This record gives sequence, C-alpha cells and structure tokens, in this order.
Amino acid sequence: MIQSASCTTLIITLLLSLSSCATRPDNQGTANMPASIGPYSDFSGRLIVIEPKRRWQVLLKWQTETAEQGKVRLTHAATNRVVELQWQHEHIQVRDNEHPDWQIIGQQKLTELGIVLPPQQLASILLGNMPAHFKRKNDNTWESRQTGDLIRLHWQAKRQKLSMTDLKHGRQATLFIQQ
Repeated sequence: MIQSASCTTLIITLLLSLSSCATRPDNQGTANMPASIGPYSDFSGRLIVIEPKRRWQVLLKWQTETAEQGKVRLTHAATNRVVELQWQHEHIQVRDNEHPDWQIIGQQKLTELGIVLPPQQLASILLGNMPAHFKRKNDNTWESRQTGDLIRLHWQAKRQKLSMTDLKHGRQATLFIQQ
C-alpha cells in the first residue's frame, strides 16, 4: 500500500470531488429546466481543493465507459506528482510516479481515508445516473446522508463548475470540466 500522505490526500480529494457529479448544459435550453446529469465518460479538468488547513489544485483526466470500469489520473503541477486510480468492478488499484507498481486498495481502506463514495458510484454519477440516496434540493443541488454525514453537490452549468462539500470534515472540492 502506498504510504505517501500526499498521494492519499490526492486520491481522497479526487473521489470526494468527483462524487459531486457533473451536468451538461441543456442545448435546447430554457432557464427553468432542471439540471441534467452527464454523461461524462472522458474529460479533462481542474480540481481545486479547500480543506480546513490547506488549499491545493490538480489537473485531472477521467476515463470510463461504464460505472464498473474506469480510471482517473491526477497531476499536481507544483510537485510533478502524478497519481492514478483504476477500478474494475470491486477491484481498485492505485499508483503514483514514486510508486509505479499498481497497489490494490480496498473499499474499507478508502472509507477509512474518508472517501465518501466508491469510484464505481462516482462513475455512475458522471455517466448520468445519480444514486437514489442523493436527493435533489433544487435544479442544481443534491444532498446525501448515506454515510451519516451531509454531502452537498452543486453544479453551475454556465461555468462547467462542480462543487462538492463534505460539511462534517470542512472540505470543499471544485471541479472545472474542460472537454
């Protein structure tokens, strides 16, 4: 298992932020139409993370065709750190440029690290299938208490800006999707 705190933080933040999903603007559009979700199977973007004691940002590349299989690559430009996560069904692996061999990481370990949603569920959200435990609060905001903690997702279609807030832990991750 990779022991690097920086790698772990990148993985946690990515999964937290991606759990917030993404929506595509309505091309036929009216301002009164509810926001739709995805599908986003292949995109690049920028992830900005605000935690109680620090702030940082990474570039990311997300690729998945189904919720059961996918991968994501994070690049922290300031340190040249690259972290990759891939999954196939329940099998999840992680590696980085300091530890190039794929290492298995279990969902229990991800949960211990504070990851709100497993990558399979995040992929489902990004592919346009919002899990039933996320309840729509308005056209562009969803909330879930599945883990017992309040997780709020907010999408700003015009800016392609996706925010996820983990209220209990005081973390906010914002994803800017650039296709």
